Amino acid sequence: MDSNNARIFVIDDEESVRHSIAWLVGSMSLKVEEFASAQSFLDENISCSLGCLIVDVRMPNMSGLQLQKVLLERNFQLPIIFLSAYGDAHMGAHAIKNGAIDFLQKPYQNQDLLDAINSALKVCKDQLESKAKTTGYFEKFDSLSQREKEVLNLVAEGKTSKQIAQMLEISHKTVEAHRASFLRKLGSKSTSSVIQMAVLANQHCRECGWLPPFVNCKS
Repeated sequence: MDSNNARIFVIDDEESVRHSIAWLVGSMSLKVEEFASAQSFLDENISCSLGCLIVDVRMPNMSGLQLQKVLLERNFQLPIIFLSAYGDAHMGAHAIKNGAIDFLQKPYQNQDLLDAINSALKVCKDQLESKAKTTGYFEKFDSLSQREKEVLNLVAEGKTSKQIAQMLEISHKTVEAHRASFLRKLGSKSTSSVIQMAVLANQHCRECGWLPPFVNCKS
């Protein structure tokens, strides 16, 4: 994944600070966008999956921490790096608790900010790779027939083929055929590895039951 596609958003009411950060970030060949206020950033309604925000804590009308709260409510995913000339340990802890990647004191060291940006981009890349992997899991599970999903659910619950045959009122041979079929479709050699795939997929689905990809997950 090319980091050059990343977008770095600098939100600070001091123009000189914005330009200084833009120059520094530009040395990394990254795209920089500047905003003089938190509200001006929100008004753009930006959608981006690779990048980060560099935000001043104290700004007129809406502070950096207030901006963070709004972004959390909007489920905005990009990491935030806070800069502050007045921040204290409590403020920094609060920001980190709410998902900030770092909290740097002004005047900051250029390398510290560059390191924070690199950490933020790594977080984004990891999230995108995890999402892509999970999407692949769901696509594979969607390829199963309804009966194969039923058999797989029961296998995941620890039921034997004999018990599944009795519960679904089908023959033992038919159960084994469904097991072989879902293993083939999911590209797996064992049921245990299939269950592991389900657990990973389930980490991205919080509204359904234990094994949502097999039956009803629409997330």
